[in-house]
Amino acid sequence: MSKCNCETESCVACSVTSCVYHDTNDVCTAGKIKVGNRSACTSEETCCDTYKSK
Repeated sequence: MSKCNCETESCVACSVTSCVYHDTNDVCTAGKIKVGNRSACTSEETCCDTYKSK
């Protein structure tokens, strides 16, 4: 992931430009996020269930 442009503790950095919640500063603008895959053992096995295509 690129440099984090978050300025608060509650900020979520995101580089997925195809999501409606992505802004030009690589920050997620969703009011809340949900991370999925209950059986994940590594970060690569997780996914953002809040993702919504533009």
